[in-house]
Amino acid sequence: MWWIKDITVTKGTSRDNPVETLVKLTPGTIERMFVFFPPGCLGYVKVALYEGGHQFMPEDVEGHITGDDYVFFMVHNKELKAPPAHITIRAWNTATTYDHTITVGIFVREGLVTRVSQAVKSVFGMSE
Repeated sequence: MWWIKDITVTKGTSRDNPVETLVKLTPGTIERMFVFFPPGCLGYVKVALYEGGHQFMPEDVEGHITGDDYVFFMVHNKELKAPPAHITIRAWNTATTYDHTITVGIFVREGLVTRVSQAVKSVFGMSE
């Protein structure tokens, strides 16, 4: 299942005070992710992804993802444990002139327990 979100990062935000977006995902395995930096970002917008307060992308905790007119595509194998599975996207924009909107996508292959639970609910007409 894909989760895709546009995130507007206002000009002048710092790493110490980033824009944070919480993503609630179903338990499973993150297999693919992407961050699209549209033309004009010029490397000013930076992104890092966290689970449980720990940065996992990029793995270097001092690092970040950045780009300009570029899709940063990542193949990953990150197991999301029991619900609720939360990922926090932290983004900052060191530009002083423009806000920028980036797009982040996360693909989660749902775990067997989640698929069985959904099937049982479907059979018995139960809703979430």
